Amino acid sequence: MSFHATPMFSGDMYDTSLRLAASADDQTRPGAPNAASAKWRQMLALGWQGVLIAEDDGGAGAALSDLAAIVEAMARHAQVAPLAGRCAVAPLLLAACRAHAGVRPLLAAVAAGQASVCAVIDADARLPGAGSAVRLAPDARLHGSLKGVDLSEPATHLLLNTREGQTGTPVLVLLPLEPLLDRARHYAGVDGRMTCDIDLQGVTAGAADVLLRGEAVLAAVDSAYNAGSLLACVQAVGAGGAMIEQTIDYLNTRTQFGVQLSSFQALRHRLVDMYVAYENARGMVRRLVEQSGQGTCAYSADTALVKLSMSGISRMLAESAIQLHGGMGMTLEMPVARLAMHSLAGSLQSGDKSQCLDWLTAQTVADAARA
Repeated sequence: MSFHATPMFSGDMYDTSLRLAASADDQTRPGAPNAASAKWRQMLALGWQGVLIAEDDGGAGAALSDLAAIVEAMARHAQVAPLAGRCAVAPLLLAACRAHAGVRPLLAAVAAGQASVCAVIDADARLPGAGSAVRLAPDARLHGSLKGVDLSEPATHLLLNTREGQTGTPVLVLLPLEPLLDRARHYAGVDGRMTCDIDLQGVTAGAADVLLRGEAVLAAVDSAYNAGSLLACVQAVGAGGAMIEQTIDYLNTRTQFGVQLSSFQALRHRLVDMYVAYENARGMVRRLVEQSGQGTCAYSADTALVKLSMSGISRMLAESAIQLHGGMGMTLEMPVARLAMHSLAGSLQSGDKSQCLDWLTAQTVADAARA
């Protein structure tokens, strides 16, 4: 009984990323809150933040599938890095604001690794008639707080979508991050990811800090959120393939009652269930990523349904891998446990089960009203 996961997007990007992921043994961030890990400095030097940035702005102008190859490879070793947010969501949002005087120099700095933008999308604000967790008052002051800001690696700027004044006009706001760190409360996740809540009450966002207004914000947020959701699915597929490989190796090498564990039919049946779920997920995710081109596709029912499905698949793969390794008490120090926690935590990024269902419900109601 043997298995080796075939990468969805093979090539030089995947091979390079896999070598880096295998060599990076620092699974937790450094002690200093705003210090970059060695692996993140390597990622910046490799130009990964510029993969989706246009060549005219100093980037590679590549497709989302190229970035997906990187994410899949890193996920195979449960490496914690904000790749989706820094390399896809933030560049796509900034690209929609290129008419703003300060954006093109920032894009060039991001592509060169001299700056890093932490983008926080308010997913609830995408629903029809929904409010925003942060509001921009007419006096240019922000009200509210951001939850779950991913600062697993340091950033120079904070980019968020919110609504302005009494009219509720959508806006994109860019703020320097360092002055806001004193307002942040940091949390460590089970997968080693560092997130924080930032209180923005009373923070001033001047005219130069507002990059974009109006319906264009909704379109930009929609495509960026779609890319983030797809990359979260890619991450789950990468971790899932590695979990199956490690589970098969474990069953082939461990014995019980004088025979290999892999000879027990009940264990083989559960492993087959994992394999079937993995192959189904791999096919769905690969198709959507290939269709997305450079990541500018709008969020669709297909993305929501696949993301919803991946939430259940990630949980099943993680629970089965742990169980087939003998249970959590037996596996805490094993790589498969880190992969399981990485997969479960990743399934909550860019749309958890509830958010996907809320969006699908709202879309169904809107379609029925138009009919």
